[in-house]
Amino acid sequence: MKILLVQPPHWSPDGHANFDAVEELAGSASGDVMLLPELAGSTLPRADYLARVRELAKGSGMAVVGGSHYDDSHDAGRVNRGAVFAADGALLAEYDKVHPYGLELRSGVRPGRPSPGFELHGRRLHVLLCADLWYSAGLAGRDGLDAVLVPAFSLTRWDGPAPARELWQHMSVARAYEFMTYVAVSDWHHETTYHGHPCAGVTGLANPCPTTHTGFFTGPPDAPVSAHDLDFARLDAFRSDRAERGFG
Repeated sequence: MKILLVQPPHWSPDGHANFDAVEELAGSASGDVMLLPELAGSTLPRADYLARVRELAKGSGMAVVGGSHYDDSHDAGRVNRGAVFAADGALLAEYDKVHPYGLELRSGVRPGRPSPGFELHGRRLHVLLCADLWYSAGLAGRDGLDAVLVPAFSLTRWDGPAPARELWQHMSVARAYEFMTYVAVSDWHHETTYHGHPCAGVTGLANPCPTTHTGFFTGPPDAPVSAHDLDFARLDAFRSDRAERGFG
């Protein structure tokens, strides 16, 4: 399975502008899954957000994990929500941010509900929105996940992106190894800001079973769209080996 991680150079408060930019960046790129960063839809109405993700999936011929947007139609109040559409336009899953923090909490964003995940090409995939990756309980009991997909907007209080990137890389690798799954993160470029707060640009892939010691985390990419192959045969062998050694 090939996954495309999209790291746009700029975030706009206009969700349509963000989706227009993603469509241009993705161009003729091909793969099985495209992962967008958090708040790609900004504050688009729910119907508009869903339509843009569906159009992107059908137009690209890939399943699209559409980042997220702030949904004001939710019964619990404003919730950070996203959706996954298949290449044929079918809705595969919806997901919420369970742990809003910082600016979100101060602006009234409410905690959402955990997502059950979805299946694609016979593999189990799960979406965690940004800070939700930092809570391992969100993955507890979900044995056999093949990939965890993380739309992120990694705001940082450090002077530069390096410290936050290191923390995200360590956390992603820890989750990948503990839960024996790939962890893919799509973030905005580190020169992006959100209400004056800088982004760290933590896009990349954590691999629990790389072929060399330098392959546990790949990223951030130089290009706004990066492709990564998920070797599930190797992942299955890794799981079997760990189980045989008593680590399962």
